[in-house]
Amino acid sequence: MKIRDTIRRAGRSLRQAKARTLLTSLAIGVGAFTITLAFAAGEGGRQYAADIVSANTNERELYVQMKPDDSADPTAPKEYSDDPTMQYGGGFSVKLLGQKDIEKLEAIANVDDVTPYYNVTAKYITAPNQKKYTIGVETFQPAVKLEYAAGGGITKKGTVVIPDSLREALGFDSAQSAIGKTVTIAVNQGSQDVLQQAEVLRNLEVVGVNEPSSLAVADGSGSVRIDRETARELYEIINQGTTNEQAYMAATVVAKDGVDVASVKKAINAAGNYDAQTAEDAMSFLFQFINVLQGILLGFGALAVLTSIFGIINTQYISVLERTQQIGLMKALGMRRRDVGRLFRYEAAWVGFLGGAIGAGMAVVVGAVANPYISDALKLDDTNLLIFQPVAVGGVIMGLMVVSVLAGILPARKAAKLDPIEALRTE
Repeated sequence: MKIRDTIRRAGRSLRQAKARTLLTSLAIGVGAFTITLAFAAGEGGRQYAADIVSANTNERELYVQMKPDDSADPTAPKEYSDDPTMQYGGGFSVKLLGQKDIEKLEAIANVDDVTPYYNVTAKYITAPNQKKYTIGVETFQPAVKLEYAAGGGITKKGTVVIPDSLREALGFDSAQSAIGKTVTIAVNQGSQDVLQQAEVLRNLEVVGVNEPSSLAVADGSGSVRIDRETARELYEIINQGTTNEQAYMAATVVAKDGVDVASVKKAINAAGNYDAQTAEDAMSFLFQFINVLQGILLGFGALAVLTSIFGIINTQYISVLERTQQIGLMKALGMRRRDVGRLFRYEAAWVGFLGGAIGAGMAVVVGAVANPYISDALKLDDTNLLIFQPVAVGGVIMGLMVVSVLAGILPARKAAKLDPIEALRTE
């Protein structure tokens, strides 16, 4: 008997028991639905995380800081060192990078640029005839993709990009009207031990107004971004005469074009007591969370499929019992044992295909409907967190067909072994 004819006959047999076939397929469909959504959520989550990495960092960029103290007892007395440190409560301290460390990093092969992290703590920011506001200050990074309401990025010294929320607070009528205007940043000079620190002002030209971005880790809604040279000057003013003068919490190292970033990371870690991280390393927690979430969803889907396996076996056994005389007649007319077994395996494959197609199809429909609501609820703009790949959807359906065939092996063997004479005698 030809395979094509066997497949057609299997389909006709299932149509004769529509209700039973549909119920068994729906049981498989629950697992297909969950597994398809799990793959879509995992793919969407990974793409979203990758977009965050590319939007906030340069792929050739590494974040370098001193290795933390790995002492077994962090509260135990430590030997004094002249190396700059930043002290926290509870005796906790963090070593800082010194100027010699910056020079050592610059000397490493395949390093294109080294930028210390200028931690600028502004006293306030203001505009002419406006109130003073406390604000976070960051160094402008061209690799970070900002969404501009007006203007653009920083290309010269003495310029600043402000968030649209601050633009409104400073009294500028529109984002465009703020471009070219002057804002003033105030910082305190030197040691905090004195009762009254000297106040230093810097006038900066607004060259850009950015809007919050769904892909930005820090969307700029509470920070201004200033040019690198101004950030360095303000940092030196703030730390003038303190133990942290010419000392930095971290530094950004950019590898040369065409160079393997992992090899540069290895060279940095080998050059001293440094801890270098790539952009993907820094965002690894996102990928771990996504993988765990996907694993949980796949686990639920696997449980549903496992439950449906018993339904397939039960359905096939009932089918064998109901069609015992029919099987005996087919064998009496010359149908071989392997053809009988193949017929029932194909029936199981049809059940798996129908269940997989129904479940995966429902998942795609639900995902297409739910994506806009999810994006709106999480404020992700046009980003979709459920991304369905045809290969994954097809793989789920094919996988469930294989599972169904395996589940139908025992009933198929029972049908193949039936004695035709005994089968024809069955009432």
